[in-house]
Amino acid sequence: MRKVLTSHSEQDLARAESHEAIHPLALSSDHPLTTEALADVNDKSWNHLYGAMIDGLGISPSNFQLVYPFTTWDWPVVPTGYTGAAQWDFCSTVPQFSATGQYTSAGTAFNDAYGQMLNVISAATTDPKLKADLEQARNMLQLATNNYDTIYKQSVDAYHTETGGTNTPPYTEWLGTFGGRTWQVQLDSAFKNVQAQQDVYNQLLSEVTTPGLKDAQDRLLNKDYYTKLQDPSLANFPSVPGYSLAMDATTWLAKVQAGTGGSSGSIGFSNSQAEYDYKKTWAGGSASIREFFWSVNVGGSWERIDEFASDSSLQVNVSFKAWDQISINASRWYNGAFVTGVQNGPFIRGYSAYGDSGTKAVWGPDGIMSVQKVGMIVCYKPSFSITVSQSSFKSFSEKWEVSAGLRIGPFSFSGGGGSSSSGWKADAASKTFTGESTAETALIMGTNINLINPQ
Repeated sequence: MRKVLTSHSEQDLARAESHEAIHPLALSSDHPLTTEALADVNDKSWNHLYGAMIDGLGISPSNFQLVYPFTTWDWPVVPTGYTGAAQWDFCSTVPQFSATGQYTSAGTAFNDAYGQMLNVISAATTDPKLKADLEQARNMLQLATNNYDTIYKQSVDAYHTETGGTNTPPYTEWLGTFGGRTWQVQLDSAFKNVQAQQDVYNQLLSEVTTPGLKDAQDRLLNKDYYTKLQDPSLANFPSVPGYSLAMDATTWLAKVQAGTGGSSGSIGFSNSQAEYDYKKTWAGGSASIREFFWSVNVGGSWERIDEFASDSSLQVNVSFKAWDQISINASRWYNGAFVTGVQNGPFIRGYSAYGDSGTKAVWGPDGIMSVQKVGMIVCYKPSFSITVSQSSFKSFSEKWEVSAGLRIGPFSFSGGGGSSSSGWKADAASKTFTGESTAETALIMGTNINLINPQ
């Protein structure tokens, strides 16, 4: 499992992956986007959807992130004091610094970033021996952390190789499987050394004069603010920093089906409309998307729909029986007031607030701490209406008749084209395909983020 601390090198790697150029050759787990033109067309579709959600649902670009790939919100209800692996991975993972971002369950945990930030806060003292002891303890901690990070990165590579980047099973759950168990043993051993070195460093902090630093470190390691992971694949119930949801999926769905939860909503866009200005968003831009916007399931395999992506006549509408915003809160191990109070330091040598004069940044898109996930946007029973040109309608109709599902951005519709049982229809007169998801689970289509100490 991911640890309480992480090294700056791991943070650099995560951000390097998130700060891809706006138009590199994007990839999909099913079919690659093999040309720059295809990548551009794909990105435009995601761009149009982002703008449609801002306009249609009234959410704010100052904190909204459209996420992919398709992620169901079907986390089980567990006893008080416990959290399922899928829920913990999603709630803890630092969002990609991009208006439309990729979620990976093996991403950097927010509590990891917070722990690293605390370790680069300067521990003030006038005692030369204590100063030397602190520097030695911090160096030993960094060596232990570097070793852990090497093993962690190798485990993530193995996880992605085995799962194909699908987040199934979630990374933390995968560590309890046959393929991940060896990595879990190595991570546990390395983490014990990290914890031992952190304890040595924290004991020395009791004598420093930096306001609030010792308290913040103690709170981060206080198991009273932790939760126990519960999953059948895990050999035990390891403790991890807790994150809570305002409402669980089961309760939300029950309210929606009873007519007392969520709100109905609808969004729409066309291929011919102007692109949304990502500069208006909290991220100021968006990385190229690694997932096909349009795809159809034929014979159990997902294929991209080239006709829809390039059709200038295309108009699409997606409606929801219900959608909602569910808050995510870090437990008391996180001291947000302390984070705000040290916006300008003091930091140890080699670090500065925003990375000037050759120093490494603590805050901002390239910093140790950048954004925090504080909520998620969910929906239930999406339906779609897609109107296309005559040529696109004719070209796609054959696949439509045998399809088992359709994907529009992060929305995955189970059902089937031309199936009377699912109610999916193709109307040749209006050149329109319509359908509704038959799934009874909720879908996560976006997150709400909080910028940490923006410049």
